[in-house]
Amino acid sequence: MNPGITIFGAPVGLYTGKVRCYLRKQGIPYVEALPGDPRFQKIVLAAIGRFQNPVLMTDDGEIVQDTADIIDWCETRGLGRMSVYPETPLQKLAALTLDLFGGEGLVRAAMHYRWSFRSYQERFIAHEFGLSMRAFGASDADMAARIGPMMDYFNGHLPMLGVTADAIPAIEESYEALAELLNVHFRHHPYLLGGRPTCADFGFISSLWAHLGRDPYPADMMKRRWTSLYRWVERMNANDPDTPEFPSYPYALTGDDRLPETLLPIFAHIASDFLPEISMAVDVINAWLAAHPDAQGGQLAASSPDGRGFKGREFMLRGRPVLGHVSGYKMYMLQRVTDFHAGMDEASRNMCRSYFDSAGLTPLLDLGVSRRIKRENHREVWGPPSLPSEL
Repeated sequence: MNPGITIFGAPVGLYTGKVRCYLRKQGIPYVEALPGDPRFQKIVLAAIGRFQNPVLMTDDGEIVQDTADIIDWCETRGLGRMSVYPETPLQKLAALTLDLFGGEGLVRAAMHYRWSFRSYQERFIAHEFGLSMRAFGASDADMAARIGPMMDYFNGHLPMLGVTADAIPAIEESYEALAELLNVHFRHHPYLLGGRPTCADFGFISSLWAHLGRDPYPADMMKRRWTSLYRWVERMNANDPDTPEFPSYPYALTGDDRLPETLLPIFAHIASDFLPEISMAVDVINAWLAAHPDAQGGQLAASSPDGRGFKGREFMLRGRPVLGHVSGYKMYMLQRVTDFHAGMDEASRNMCRSYFDSAGLTPLLDLGVSRRIKRENHREVWGPPSLPSEL
């Protein structure tokens, strides 16, 4: 079945890369269109109420926004070659956890390596941000006048994401440590969980493609220092398995719910460098909910005027205080992990907790905010209060 899919996004976009790689790997036909496309300006923006991409639109006008929702939309319709959600308990819990971290835990590093090294890659980034304007008829003079302020706007987000002079050494140390672990892993395995991609890989490719694997400064660093990681980035953008260096590795996961040994240090990294941040985010939102007991179901899950998130707090990263970003979407992705964990039978839950214990990551499985967060009309909104057993 081909529903006639258009993806509105851009090569420069972080989350568009996740959806693009998914569609390619799944063999799902699509057309990519830039945000300057009149259909995006007139139809999509009116439907979702804000500038956001990627957005999927079918030929009959159905619109889906958000990478996780787009992937699930394709999965429930059986459009792909295989499900990106493993069938066994540990593999699926691991994949959901890696999807959460890949999409939320690497954004700070991605933004740092794009915008803190702007003078090195200014021409490249300006070209990429100008694609949509150029494609729809903007003159060189108009682009020159508009691209600089646009880049300044995105560059200005760095302090809100915790990218400051004091924090940068910790951000770089954390990213480089993770890249080393991933490089070791991809020397022995084509994908994160083994022989084929899962939602884990698509979560990681978000930041590791457009920003960290394509922008000149971080891409050059990756090619010189972490060659096996860069090879995975290439592999994720292919529409076939692209595993000639693994001739005897089946394009499949193991059938006995095992994970590669080289994955455990990556989970330990998540425990040390991401668990403090997401624990802080849970505390911030729970404190806000305690102070606003009258928050209505269906109301935007945010405290900021633009509806994008909550005022973050500092957490410790590699011994340095770093300001953390807090959003309802981060909790929405966390719920996917904790909901699956809570729904397991006792034997599976004990087995999974044992593995997470060995990485120091079990506390993640017990995190939760006191209200459910749902996606309605392309936004994160409050659901009913959670029961204690759901936390």
